[in-house]
Amino acid sequence: MANLRFLQSYTALDQHRAEMRQAARQQRARVAIAVCVGVVATLASYWIMPPLAVLTAGIAVLAIFFSALTGSSSVPPSALTGAEGEARVLRSLKQLPDDHVVFNQVQIPDPTVAGGRREIDFVVVAPTGVHLIEVKNTPGLIYVRPDEQDWPLAHKAGCGGRPGWNAIANPLRQVAAQTEALNRWLLQHSLVYPVQPIICFARSEVGLRDRELSEVPVLTADELVGHFARAAPLSNPDRSSAIRLLAGAVGCALPRPA
Repeated sequence: MANLRFLQSYTALDQHRAEMRQAARQQRARVAIAVCVGVVATLASYWIMPPLAVLTAGIAVLAIFFSALTGSSSVPPSALTGAEGEARVLRSLKQLPDDHVVFNQVQIPDPTVAGGRREIDFVVVAPTGVHLIEVKNTPGLIYVRPDEQDWPLAHKAGCGGRPGWNAIANPLRQVAAQTEALNRWLLQHSLVYPVQPIICFARSEVGLRDRELSEVPVLTADELVGHFARAAPLSNPDRSSAIRLLAGAVGCALPRPA
């Protein structure tokens, strides 16, 4: 199992799950109350006037139905979608060997962006190098077009319907900027450790066409472990310094060796 000691929690996902658990508890309580009140009211109506019991039972059924509706989450859908995708990829990364150290939600300095910091979904420090992973949580059939601004996306339009077409922004530009920023940051700390970028689509219902056209590997979450297994190890990599630097970036500073 991969080394996961530096993992950060996904606040948006944790908040969503907590709110949905609370909503489920409230739902069960509402349904129990509605059932009890409905049964008592129906029996009382039948005792007073049997035809009235039919109307009362109908009202009780409606009350139970509306009581069973679940509440919604306060987490913005965009934040939740991203966190869910990263959580799916993390499940795959956990299967890597223990000499692979996984960092997530890595914030590094980057003067080229507003705010001066750039977030990277995953950085894996392995015997094969430093691997940067950009996660996309888009479903559908995606056509990789390295030189175009957008990648075509085909998705199902419904039962028996013809496929619909959309597009996603070409992630290669984003990954190139992330790779450059991470390489620059490592070099500023005297670490010559070339960063190897990966684009990973997290959803199981995704297909990738023409990905051999991309110099950057474009993978599904299920293909990550095999990709790492095929990579050639570097000779004498300074892994400990890279791990210490990244640990500080995620707020888990390690002591320097004596």
